[in-house]
Amino acid sequence: MLTKFSEQTVDNFYFPSFILTKGDIIIIHLPCGPYFRPVELKMIDILTGKQYNDLIEINTPLKYVEHIAEKSFWHRFFPLTVGGYLDKYANKSNPVCNMIYNTKWITPKTKIQTLAGTPRRQLSLYATLSWTDKIIFDLAGVDPQGGQQIYNFVKTVVQSGGSAILFDYTDEFKDDCTRFIKAQYLGEDK
Repeated sequence: MLTKFSEQTVDNFYFPSFILTKGDIIIIHLPCGPYFRPVELKMIDILTGKQYNDLIEINTPLKYVEHIAEKSFWHRFFPLTVGGYLDKYANKSNPVCNMIYNTKWITPKTKIQTLAGTPRRQLSLYATLSWTDKIIFDLAGVDPQGGQQIYNFVKTVVQSGGSAILFDYTDEFKDDCTRFIKAQYLGEDK
């Protein structure tokens, strides 16, 4: 057992209990819409241990696959490259971080700002997987075909002994996971 999550309500959403073990892919289904992202981020903080919660037991920490964002003024003049991102955020001794170069047109000098949603998400995924095979991820900003590619890749990692939790707004992978958990919206607080 890596993580044991007891049923609880988080920001007016009821989440049933679940246990994540080695070799599991758990999908947590949230409603689609801009107002539900804060709930996802709060759940990620709880599941990664950043926010203490006495209703969760974490034996092995999970790592969230962060979204890549170039926010600083500095990046307008000196854009971040794929090679620079991997140097900064990836474990270079693990060959999985170089899998982004399997895409023919991506090189270490490719500017991240030129990457669309799928390759950008893959870059972040490979960098995270270079550190750990126990991850939390989502497919925000990824096209449907890219979502299939990323999910299938994560599935191979999980079959090799990893574990994953996917926060998703669709039920596309409902029949292709260890457990599908649907968060139930309880309504507004008065």
